[in-house]
Amino acid sequence: METNNINAYILTGGSSLRFGVDKASYCVNGTSFLDQIHKNLQADFKTIYSVGKKPYSERINFIQDFSYSQAAIVGIISALRHSIFDWSFIISVDMPLITSETVHALIKENNCGNNLIIPTVNKKLYPLFGFYHQDCLVHLENAYSVKNYILKDILKSVTPSVIDLSHYYEELTNVNTKEHLNIVKKNLS
Repeated sequence: METNNINAYILTGGSSLRFGVDKASYCVNGTSFLDQIHKNLQADFKTIYSVGKKPYSERINFIQDFSYSQAAIVGIISALRHSIFDWSFIISVDMPLITSETVHALIKENNCGNNLIIPTVNKKLYPLFGFYHQDCLVHLENAYSVKNYILKDILKSVTPSVIDLSHYYEELTNVNTKEHLNIVKKNLS
């Protein structure tokens, strides 16, 4: 799989309730989480889009969510509906430490013909950092139509390739708390 023939979609439609402020526009050292992810991955993908309720950056192409529901599944469906490629890379905006190396480690370790490639870190699945094949769209839309917005439930209906990336724990830090924010601040300083 060559990432330069794949679009990346950064999901920004969440409500950031646990964090307390909007993560997409939250800045560390003068750079928002959204712009940091874009900067870290821009050389790897054909085009990078933000997907959500509103645009946060003039530098990044924006895709409007198809629904006002506050669920990651909405962003993923919106991205896959938009994509013209078989594969799309999906990442949540609350992972500003992500690196090109981490993305390539996910691809490198994948040796199956599955329709979803996601990591596990210390036995915890990370479905908001991964490669989604267009085959996943029908499963996501079916789940959405019956109001099942829980990604872990949907994983049972697709064929995921789960890759242990525990050694990339910091890069895959999902910022939901002040403790996670301290990890980000330490690494971006």
